[in-house]
Amino acid sequence: MFSYNSKIWWRFLFKPSGFFFEGMIWSIFVYGIFTSGLTLLYLFFPIKAFDIPTTFHTVLGLVIGLLLVFRTNTAYDRWWEGRKQLGMLVNTCRHFTMKSQTYLCDNKMVGLIKVYPYILKAHLRAQDYLELKSKSEGWLFDGLQKAKHKPNYILMQLSEKVAIAFKDKIISGEQLIILENEIEKLSNIQGACERIRFTPIPFGYSVHLKRILLIYLITLPFSFVKALEWWSIPLMMMVFFTMIGIELIGEEIEDPFGTDINDLPIDDLQNKIEDNINELQNDF
Repeated sequence: MFSYNSKIWWRFLFKPSGFFFEGMIWSIFVYGIFTSGLTLLYLFFPIKAFDIPTTFHTVLGLVIGLLLVFRTNTAYDRWWEGRKQLGMLVNTCRHFTMKSQTYLCDNKMVGLIKVYPYILKAHLRAQDYLELKSKSEGWLFDGLQKAKHKPNYILMQLSEKVAIAFKDKIISGEQLIILENEIEKLSNIQGACERIRFTPIPFGYSVHLKRILLIYLITLPFSFVKALEWWSIPLMMMVFFTMIGIELIGEEIEDPFGTDINDLPIDDLQNKIEDNINELQNDF
């Protein structure tokens, strides 16, 4: 996730970010060339196709604008829901560590809590679990290698340790309920993140928006080349940049657990969780 300060308005506005959506710059240039070709065509062959009234694109633009707003809001809702779930993950890991240290004094239990955010991150990103070897003990790493659903494996290990502690009368029934509630919270957070990650925007809606947006942008110069001539080229490129940019932002943030510049800072949060747990262990 890209960190920035928007309070100094002008400096923020013109600060070079070095970020563009993949292929967008080339797409803008191609669209500019396309508009240039239509302008030349009109200047030499003013056919009736360039008499399309601007009212057509005004009305269609309103419809597309509403669709883009809905698309962006839906994607942002997913992004914000993901951020809330990661915030709950931080708080739950902290509280779970406190209770585990107080009730059990079990470093293995705390180690499971500490490694859980790394496993959940790799699970959501569908990555190799390369960090586990340095973050987990030998017995845990071997078990994780065999497990198909690694986050569930950690939750199962936590639940088993809590149950054994209760059977051995290390904790009371009330403490058992408290610890099991923390495991349930982790499970709910995991389920919510999986729902966001593995449930994309409906295909029909997404493809329809792209098609109608493409038709709009291809036919747009036919309404303005006659009136603007060469000025239509930069103006059409600006419209293209605006509308395609909004669509691409929605595409990027609808899956907030990846590694794109606008995705959630999972790496920073997992490091924060680990630092907090280490601090709690040292204070204990």
